[in-house]
Amino acid sequence: MTSWFTSPKIKLSEDEVEEACLGFLRPRGYWPARLHCGTFKSADSKRWIKGLDKGTPDYALEHAFYPGFLLETKATGESLSVQQRIQQQMIRQYFRLAIVTVDSVEALEKWLEGHERAAQERWKRFLIESETGPMPP
Repeated sequence: MTSWFTSPKIKLSEDEVEEACLGFLRPRGYWPARLHCGTFKSADSKRWIKGLDKGTPDYALEHAFYPGFLLETKATGESLSVQQRIQQQMIRQYFRLAIVTVDSVEALEKWLEGHERAAQERWKRFLIESETGPMPP
């Protein structure tokens, strides 16, 4: 599922968008796990640490009820790099994970509404099928 939303508002930096999005998600019960990408030198400079592949989204978000998703934040009006587009496509293709790229909280809120609604519908269908048997497609 490709999701890219923009909101023509005040120009915000990526850090500002990230902070606002996390501030929106945490009270809704989402736990953000930062995904570090690239290769890093250890604090003692004795070894190199390999993070995730470059282009991987910024965060994995987990919730007790709703399916998790990956979040990439951008400064207002900015777009994905070629490497990020390739990596997101690979993640979607191989793992079928939901990924959203946003440049505002409003865009995230709009996407999340659909994400949560789809999960609720899947739960309703599951509960009905568990009582009555499979429903027709």
